Amino acid sequence: MELSYSALMPPMCLLLTTLAGVIIAFRWRRTGLALALISSLLLYACCTRFISQRLMAGVESQVPPPSPAALAEAQAIAVLSGDAYHGKPGTAPDDVGLVTLGRLRLAAALYRAHPLPILVTGSATDHNAESTAALMAETLEHDYGIKARWIEGRAENTYQNAVYSAAILTADNITRVIVVTDAWHLPRAIWSFAHAGMNAIPAPAERTYVPDRIEWSDFTPDHSSFERSFFALHELLGLAIYRLRYGPVKAAD
Repeated sequence: MELSYSALMPPMCLLLTTLAGVIIAFRWRRTGLALALISSLLLYACCTRFISQRLMAGVESQVPPPSPAALAEAQAIAVLSGDAYHGKPGTAPDDVGLVTLGRLRLAAALYRAHPLPILVTGSATDHNAESTAALMAETLEHDYGIKARWIEGRAENTYQNAVYSAAILTADNITRVIVVTDAWHLPRAIWSFAHAGMNAIPAPAERTYVPDRIEWSDFTPDHSSFERSFFALHELLGLAIYRLRYGPVKAAD
């Protein structure tokens, strides 16, 4: 988990390669400057809306939006954790983060339209006393008046979210589940649930809009574009690693 969000991952690793290029230039001038220039240009590109929006849209397009028929056939809703807030004992309690809260909001809306049993999944993070899944269940009940039926608090990554959730759901003869997460996370989540033997239905999450008109501001760097590029590249790399590590998804019987 720490490695996948470390400075070794793109686009953050471009900061390191830029620095490495500068250092190498003291010994091998052309090689070092070329490495620094290419890395800095790629880093700049990842900080622009023009590149980040297209990266994100490309990731999200790997999973098409669900059909009304597929949603109607679902047997349960599985909500994957994102971030969590580590509070200060005695003053501010632990809570779900903004990413996780957005997923819970979508799950609540889905529940209103399709009143299915809900599973929340995610282990403890940042030294929190409770698992993120437990915090999610508390938020669902307190803020939305919805009680989660299952709380899966061991999963530390997306693949474990799927495997541990599948074990719980299949024990109740549930095989068709709506997977709730961000649109950029859906390709890896859906693949993981399918690999775990589930009929995974993507939640109708909000997707990145790429305007037809290109403006000069699309090429100016900003922090939100860097974040979008990070999540997009993280998901592309993560899904590639999952496919290599766990093998192809077996066809359903």
